[in-house]
Amino acid sequence: MIDYIKYTLDGKTYNLFLNSDGTWSRDEFAPNVAGNYQLTFTISENGIITTIDSSNSLYETYLQVVADTERVAYLETLVPDFIAEIPEFAKLYKIENEALDTLYADINQVKNDAFIKSASNYSINRLESFMNIKGAGTLNQRKSYLITMLQKGNKLSEKLIKEIANTITGSDCVVTFIGSDELVNPEPGYGLLRVQVLSPDSSKNYRYDDIVRALKPLVPGHIKLFVIKYYSTWADVINNFNSWNTVKSYDNWSQVKNYLPPQ
Repeated sequence: MIDYIKYTLDGKTYNLFLNSDGTWSRDEFAPNVAGNYQLTFTISENGIITTIDSSNSLYETYLQVVADTERVAYLETLVPDFIAEIPEFAKLYKIENEALDTLYADINQVKNDAFIKSASNYSINRLESFMNIKGAGTLNQRKSYLITMLQKGNKLSEKLIKEIANTITGSDCVVTFIGSDELVNPEPGYGLLRVQVLSPDSSKNYRYDDIVRALKPLVPGHIKLFVIKYYSTWADVINNFNSWNTVKSYDNWSQVKNYLPPQ
């Protein structure tokens, strides 16, 4: 008996759910996979887990199971029942329904691949290759980096730096330039561009390296670039808030968490 069927596409895993009538249904947010040979299936049968890819002879069988859960075309509903029930017609409708489902899925994939945020792993690979970029990180991280590469111009500015940091981390940042002769400069003799990313969303998996990769080609050679995570510890809050009444003046705990000590 099959305990569960899961399939992974573009780094995300989706579940198939066994119905009481023996058929399967899928997560409503799962993408269509008709005719797709880039899936990896994980099947648990009587406690034994098997992983199957397109090189396995059973791949087509499980791909059909998924395809059956995402049926779109039902040509048999367009004719009277007595015609739809004729065996020869029923077989013909089944074949054509599958062909139309594949066509609809291909159309949706072409539409999705037109935009980086919804593009498939295959499409992102092609774009990275075209731009001579080596992909790094998860699919979503690679998409964020590509967006920064396409949105930036040739002129470095505070606005551009903030846009790049926000695209990759979803957060704001503090941009500071320190002259080579300033006493607070930890790198004497060099100008210093410091990008302090403010309290990034802890639920988002991002890469600081991608901020550096996006900015470095725009930063002059005589200026050093520092990209760091910037946040307050509870000690900072305790030392800089006079009393609980001061804390109470903030609307919520998130504002306290995002508090930054004086620089």
